[in-house]
Amino acid sequence: MIWTANRILSLILGIVFTIIGIVGFFFSSTMRVANMGGFDVDVVHNIVHLVTGIIALIATFMPWSRLFNQIFGVVYTLLGLAGLVYPAFYFDHRLLGIMHVNAVDHVLHLVAGIIALAVGFFVTGTEIRRTPTPTS
Repeated sequence: MIWTANRILSLILGIVFTIIGIVGFFFSSTMRVANMGGFDVDVVHNIVHLVTGIIALIATFMPWSRLFNQIFGVVYTLLGLAGLVYPAFYFDHRLLGIMHVNAVDHVLHLVAGIIALAVGFFVTGTEIRRTPTPTS
């Protein structure tokens, strides 16, 4: 398998979002909001992060890692912007009244989304290869 920038990014996103999703359950396994290092979490938020992470990990080993980054980038950038620009979109600090979010979540979503957009749309054909170490 050839490691491209898109595969590496989907691997990183997969690991980070899967860990966030799993660890979030230790803070809140119900619909009640809990604070996890500044991030608001609840069971729906944890499931969303966990599913996103698993899909990202699957995308890493499939030919559609670039497409994943593009879709992830669009969705998460829009989520981040919606939260920062149009807070009325959130009812009682819940995205569409479904899951708890706060400004720290919005910034994380915006930064991750912009990075995924940049790599997904503008980085193509970049292969990361190991150079063999010369032997003496």
